Amino acid sequence: MPLNYDKWANLELSDDSDIEVHPNVDKKSFIKWKQQDIHQKREARKAQLVKLNHELEINSTLLPRVTKIRKGVDQSGPEVFSGEVARLGSQPSNEKPNTGADNQPTYDEMMQNLFIQIWEKAREHLDNKDLLSKTLVEELQKTEDKVTARNEDIKKEISVIEEEESQKITSEGIRTGFDSSHVNKITDTKPQQPQKETEKSIEVLNPGASKPKKDDDDLPDLTTSMKRLAEVPLRQYRGMVDIISHDKALLADETTDALFVEAFNAGMENKADYALKCVNAGLFVQYCNKLGRDGVSLFIQRLTQSKEAETVFLKDVNDTHARIMERSKVLASQQSSNEGEKEQIQLMTEGDTEITFDVPEGPAPEKIVLEGDAKLQQLDPEVVKEWLNQRWEIFESFDNDFQMALKSGKLDIVNAYLGNQPVSKAEKIVQDLDRAGILNFSSTEIRDETK
Repeated sequence: MPLNYDKWANLELSDDSDIEVHPNVDKKSFIKWKQQDIHQKREARKAQLVKLNHELEINSTLLPRVTKIRKGVDQSGPEVFSGEVARLGSQPSNEKPNTGADNQPTYDEMMQNLFIQIWEKAREHLDNKDLLSKTLVEELQKTEDKVTARNEDIKKEISVIEEEESQKITSEGIRTGFDSSHVNKITDTKPQQPQKETEKSIEVLNPGASKPKKDDDDLPDLTTSMKRLAEVPLRQYRGMVDIISHDKALLADETTDALFVEAFNAGMENKADYALKCVNAGLFVQYCNKLGRDGVSLFIQRLTQSKEAETVFLKDVNDTHARIMERSKVLASQQSSNEGEKEQIQLMTEGDTEITFDVPEGPAPEKIVLEGDAKLQQLDPEVVKEWLNQRWEIFESFDNDFQMALKSGKLDIVNAYLGNQPVSKAEKIVQDLDRAGILNFSSTEIRDETK
């Protein structure tokens, strides 16, 4: 059967090694810009999809509530509206959408703000109950119509972005080989021989692609939310619950692993108090995961209602912390005794490649205007602003010494700082530099050097 290669027509690659540019244009710089442009637009599309889906989810939750109040006012008068406003003020619910935003308002807060705006338009008819009721119904109906129209616009925007994304074939969407194999059975009158167990095989165009290599030494990344967990003091369980409620991704085994690695690194640097808080947060997440779907609420209930349960948990925290500190001190001692053979992470260049550092000057401005490329102008300025702020937050997470090293723009100063850090920490720093777009070089490579 002939193979159809049409699907590769829209292949989007970031390593345009065969690109042709004007002789006066530096080819490596152009390729680097092309790579960054592709990745930034791809991330911007993903961020925009997340934002639109969150907005659609919020609208889908609030719209039925608005409809219910409108029908109640239409049937029973403005007292229904006043009663709901009073309830929102005296008995608000803490339920909120899981957008991950720091100051995300609850559903009740959003409803209360909406009703306040509607009441400002209708209060002039307080002396006429019928007119007041009519105005409230009209304003609530307008809100319903606006939200319904907005939902349709959101669905169209999502459809456009998904269609554009589907036209870009990236490494995330590539699948090689055939989905299944089939062997035709042949009937034979000869006595049947004992059948050998057949193994299903997959034929691929690139045999190496179907066997991704896994580095056993890969360490989980410590995210911003995980760092916030590690800053919560012992026995402040509500503080950890609040952080987890804003980022449900924390309820994973990787969170405990990352926090234990951070505790180990803190032990190597003789930061016992910080290591203890890392262990406390890591075990808290682990216990919640073991209790199943409602693990957080169940574990909090046990900790707050049973002194014995809390005693067992704190003993586990202290014992685990003691083991980590003991092991980290042993390794720290070994490293100091082998100072001449210290393993380091260094940024290296090949040929005429030059490494530069694009250091952000501050957070994103309040107003962003996108100019130039037509596709760039189609991006949501708020998404771009969010990415720039995230870039600034990564830079701000570095200590003052490393910030000054980056601002110097000198590779030897940056490498001197990295050389004095534990390998795992230096690797994390380099990953953060690349993620924030601060580290720029056309052929990136991280090498372990033993001096």
